Parts: sequence; C-alpha cells; structure tokens
Amino acid sequence: MDILIEDYRRLLNDLGEVYQRNIYQSLESDHRIIGIVGPRGIGKTTYILTYLKKNYFNNPQALYVSADDLYFSENKLLEVAREFIDRYDGRLLCIDEIHKYPNWGQELKNIFDKYKKLKIIFSGSSSIDLIREKYDLSRRAILKHMPGMSFREFLEIQTEQKFSIISLDEIVENGMNIATELASTPKLIGWFNEYLQIGYYPLFNTYNNHDDIYQALIGIIEKSIYIDIPSYYSIKSSTIPVFKKILNFIYSSSPSSINVNKIAKSLKKDHSDVTRYLEMLRDSGLLRFLLIDKTGHALMRNTEKVFLNNTNLFYAMEHELGKGMDKGAVRELFALTCLENSNLKPAYSKIGDLQCRNFLFEIGGRNKSTKQIREKKNSFLLLDDLLIGTEQRIPLYLLGFLY
Repeated sequence: MDILIEDYRRLLNDLGEVYQRNIYQSLESDHRIIGIVGPRGIGKTTYILTYLKKNYFNNPQALYVSADDLYFSENKLLEVAREFIDRYDGRLLCIDEIHKYPNWGQELKNIFDKYKKLKIIFSGSSSIDLIREKYDLSRRAILKHMPGMSFREFLEIQTEQKFSIISLDEIVENGMNIATELASTPKLIGWFNEYLQIGYYPLFNTYNNHDDIYQALIGIIEKSIYIDIPSYYSIKSSTIPVFKKILNFIYSSSPSSINVNKIAKSLKKDHSDVTRYLEMLRDSGLLRFLLIDKTGHALMRNTEKVFLNNTNLFYAMEHELGKGMDKGAVRELFALTCLENSNLKPAYSKIGDLQCRNFLFEIGGRNKSTKQIREKKNSFLLLDDLLIGTEQRIPLYLLGFLY
C-alpha cells in the first residue's frame, strides 16, 4: 500500500499544466461509481490525475492506482480498498486501466457493495460498455464517454485564444456570420488541416514532429489489436493479425465500397466472423460506422459505411503504408466524428453524404456544386478549404466547434 501511495503522490507532483477541456465538467458526477471510457491515448489518465490534483491534492483520503501495475500481480484490488479504508478512512479510489486487471468486474462489484462510503472512479476501453453486464455493474456504475479533442480545443491550444462552442442549429442558421468572425484568426485553414492530421489525440502536444506522432498512433493501433482485443474477447492468437488486415483494407478503400461481404471475400474469411471482428475494432476505438437511419436491424446490417475511427488514424496509416488516401473519406469522417462526439445522431443519406436531425449534408471540396441537393429542403454543402461560405455553402471546419 505504501508504494502505491508514493507512486500516486509522485504522479500528482509531476503533473504539469493541463489544458482544461470542456468535457471534464460533464465527466464529474456525485454517483458512487463512475467509469471513464474511451479509446487508447484519448486522455483518460490525464483527466483522472487532473481531477485528483484539483480536488484532493493534499487529501490522504484519495488514492490513484493503475490496474496494470506489477503490484497487482501479487495483490488484489479488494485488499487495497480494504487497507485504504482501514488506514486512511479512504473516500475516493481511482483505478486506471481497469480492463488490465483479471476478474475486474467481480471485484469492483464487491468493493462497491462492501464499502458504502467509498467512491470509485475507473477508466478503461470503450469495450467495457459491452462486458460490464457480466457482474451486474449496469445497476451500479454509470459510464462517461471521453471523445478525442475537437478542432476548437486544438485551436485554443495552438493560438492561446478562447473559442465558444457552437450548436448545429447556429452553424446552419448563422454559419456565414460565425465564419466571418472566425476568419480573423491567423492561419485558420492551416490549423484545420493540421488538426485533421495530428490534432485528435492530446499526444500531439507531447511530440515535436508529425513522424513521431504517427509512430505513437501506430503504437496505439498495435496495442489495441495485440493487447486490448485479446484481453476483452476469447479469440485465437492466429486470428489477431486479421484485425490489422481489416484496418489496412478499410484505409485503402473508399467508404462507399466497404461492406462485410467485400471484406470477408478479400480476406477469405467467414461473413459472421468478419462481422464480429469489425464490431471488436469499433469497440476498441479503431473504427467508426455510419448507420442507416433505421431500427430493428442487426448492427452490421444497419451499417452503410465503415471508417477508421478518426482522421488522425488515416494520416498515420498513410505515413506507414503510403498507398494514397481518399480525401473524400477524410472529409466525411471529420463530419461524422464531430456530430457523433457532440451526442448527435448522424445517419447515411442516399442523396447527400449524411443527414442529422432534419438537415441534409453533402460534403466536398470548395468547388463542389449544389446540384445534387438543390431541390432538397434544409440541405447544405459542407466544404473543405472554404473560409467563410454562403447560406447554403458552410465551411467544414465549423463542425469542429460543436464541442
């Protein structure tokens, strides 16, 4: 226990200035057990340590541990919780990387049930959302999902200016005026292109060049495939390389040409197996699906397009493989990511690229014509490399201010 406390205090003392994301406020809760979930590298650990430093810096009743610490190769979380309460009257236990701990669900449930005065914050992969039911944690824990950084947040860090969050209604109804005000920001389009390449993961602020950032992102992909997925699911070791092949196929294909049948045929794998692999990759934070706006269908039957999870992964794989990137896919993915991370529900559209609420959007470069959506009510172009736009032609980067 003493070595855990010493490591925790060292982490807090070493924690430098951290950009305060708006999402931090929404992650806080009075609930007794909270899970912070999201893909690798998204900033879950930084959030927890920032929360502790702000609220419990000199308070011995709070403790942070990482479940992948060697300490837990010989010790139990339940024992740590009991000793923490007996010796320090512990009130807050933060457990990072919970999915690395064997039988974590059962012990977490036991800690929650035995120690009524103890609040628990744990972090883990998005896949926890699937497996938490196993030990009836669904009645006890609430999950808070942490998305990657928005363009607005990236821009605040790079320019040291503050920018307001803008709703989708505001973008649609007043986008030209909003863009006119933002246009005074130096290098705005340049920063947007930079964000698409490296700005989604907070680690961009840690490295000095794109090459190092891309190497770190490839590392996130590799660890998700070779460490996380095998720890969540019962799969054969011979299956693991298939996940990388699926990612390579999706990276090198147009989203409109990607479906389960084509992937299964390309990899010479069973359709049901590929369906399951795609869902695993999505739940590990490596893929994102654009769904058809229907209900009552199995997930993959309701999936029209499959993308890598975010644009940074596209650029990282381009750096590694150099096969040539689909710029249209990057634009669509940026729009999809912004809308989903803002808790909106974009869906596939046969006429435009996607629809959200009662709005129809076609996405493209600045010279794209309105011909395809001209006759449709509440239809708009979301255009790349466009600084200001018009009433129906909206700069794509404005979606980066949704959260």
